[in-house]
Amino acid sequence: MAKISDLSAHVLSLIKNREGAHTEFKRTTPAPFKMAKGMAAMANTIGGNILIGVDDGGTVVGIDDAQEEKELILRAGRNHCLPPIEPEIKAVSISGKTVLWVVIKPGRERCEVRDLQGNARVYVRVADKNLPASKKTVRSLQDGPSIRLSQKNLDRHERRLLDYLARHQKVTLQEFCEHANISRRRAARIFIKLEKACFIRSHDFDKKVFYTLNPVK
Repeated sequence: MAKISDLSAHVLSLIKNREGAHTEFKRTTPAPFKMAKGMAAMANTIGGNILIGVDDGGTVVGIDDAQEEKELILRAGRNHCLPPIEPEIKAVSISGKTVLWVVIKPGRERCEVRDLQGNARVYVRVADKNLPASKKTVRSLQDGPSIRLSQKNLDRHERRLLDYLARHQKVTLQEFCEHANISRRRAARIFIKLEKACFIRSHDFDKKVFYTLNPVK
């Protein structure tokens, strides 16, 4: 049995671990704006990997023209991301099929994505999704925490919120009020404090605000 290369072995391990905060699968390179959104979301979070030629279930389907797909990816990063993203792209052979391994490094500054109409939005990676960030989260991506806290200084309700998000990925203010059995005013103070300390991030999506954990870079 032929020995697979180190690159192939690493890509297979990424596929085995399935999609998540660090990894996204695509059968083919998506439309430029969608590709840019995925790259920017990872750059705004903790970096990650996009595998082109792998379906959502983790089956390697391969691509036909690696050079054409690579050019589409690079064009998306240059034309729709500000600042532009220049990912590292590696063609990897797995069972005779070609997969493009797109490596996204964490950005040193926040990255916006511009659509064809010129509208700009900042996205971050949450589990296996690319979600729009609120204005508060956008500022924290650029400026960092406005207050300094360590987890050992948090009270029981603040730790309870972080534990809840670790299990459920996202929460609204009202949901946490009901979960913790505390007033909306008290919950709001907790959310404001932890967001200023960059423990959590806020998202405004479809006129609804919810919160997620902020992964450590």
